[in-house]
Amino acid sequence: MTPQSLLDGLQKMPADLPLIFQTGEGTIGAGYHVTEFKLAKVGSIDCGGRLASWTEAALQLLDGQGGSHMKVGKFNSILEQSIARLTGLGESPLQVEFAHENQGMRIYDLAAPELRGRAVAVRLRDVRAHCKPALEHVAATDNSGCCGSSASGCCN
Repeated sequence: MTPQSLLDGLQKMPADLPLIFQTGEGTIGAGYHVTEFKLAKVGSIDCGGRLASWTEAALQLLDGQGGSHMKVGKFNSILEQSIARLTGLGESPLQVEFAHENQGMRIYDLAAPELRGRAVAVRLRDVRAHCKPALEHVAATDNSGCCGSSASGCCN
């Protein structure tokens, strides 16, 4: 999901409904706050010695302590302004940084927004570490073993 695809999905929803983010541990507290949208240029070297670079975006949310959930329309306005002012934000892969009770921040992927009764819900899914050369080897060989052969360049 990118910020633009999130916005596209949310624009199909009623603007006056509350926007609720949900993790596997529960719903983000009412009165949550969008602290920032970030855009980062990443340079990396993987375990196979391959260099890579890309941009990625993050939405940081501060857990709410009461009040009401932000309306879809208000969130859309924040997102639209952020995409317009921060070049490249709209097209970059998006993750959410969040912690229940604002303790122990974690990173989440987003599911598409869904209409659920009188609210719009966005499910946040846990992100886990992975080995890029191993994933590419598995995809290329249809082999489920980690790192595969020494030709994969991983774990050598």
